[in-house]
Amino acid sequence: MPAAFLTRLIFQESSFRANVTSPAGAQGVAQFMPGTARERGLIDPFDPEQAVPKAAHFLAELHDRFGNWGLAAAAYNGGPNRVAGWLAARKAGQTRFLPSETENYVFAITGRTAEDWAEEATDRANGDGRSPPMPPATPDKDAQASCAPTLVAIRQSRPALPAIAEAPFAPWGVQLAGNFSKARALTTFQRAGARHRAIIGSLPPMVIGTRLRSRGTRAFYRVRLPAATRAEAIALCRRIQADRGACVVLRS
Repeated sequence: MPAAFLTRLIFQESSFRANVTSPAGAQGVAQFMPGTARERGLIDPFDPEQAVPKAAHFLAELHDRFGNWGLAAAAYNGGPNRVAGWLAARKAGQTRFLPSETENYVFAITGRTAEDWAEEATDRANGDGRSPPMPPATPDKDAQASCAPTLVAIRQSRPALPAIAEAPFAPWGVQLAGNFSKARALTTFQRAGARHRAIIGSLPPMVIGTRLRSRGTRAFYRVRLPAATRAEAIALCRRIQADRGACVVLRS
């Protein structure tokens, strides 16, 4: 298991606080619910030396079941049955979303959306030969060493993830998605990117979060393709529209 993945997940669960209990009743550094702790044979959820290995074993099982670490994280947060139902609905072409908490959780830990991880699992199951998105488990010594820079990055609030939201700013943009949930906005963008791959290619998106007075205090996230000029943005949007896509040109 990638050490950085487990480190980020535990931080996301509890901020490394061993004695915390959530409003829902999840306990300890790995936030096991009492029933799950009993099922996993975890005697004391508040003991990190017991809880972290149990969390790692549980995540490894979820990885084997769902096919990658991103979906394992989703199942750890939202529950295996919920994730299995979401994947089944997705396969059947039905519109269903994971809870926004779970979508944000996966994105915070991995820098990728749950939808992206689901597509990854489908592609690998179909044998497209893509390499795994996260590095394989390392020897114990290397794994321990790799925790140090992860901890530094977390404490400095610098995730250093290859996240889709890390993109340069441009004066103009072609907007393809918008949502109060950053994860859902990015999922919509990635679907558009796959649909118009020949046009969009590897253009990095820019995510702009703003608070709209007419919609309360929550941030609204807009995902756009960057463009240096209005003419460039219009030309790109017209190509997408000609490919039966939807877009709008806006100043950043």
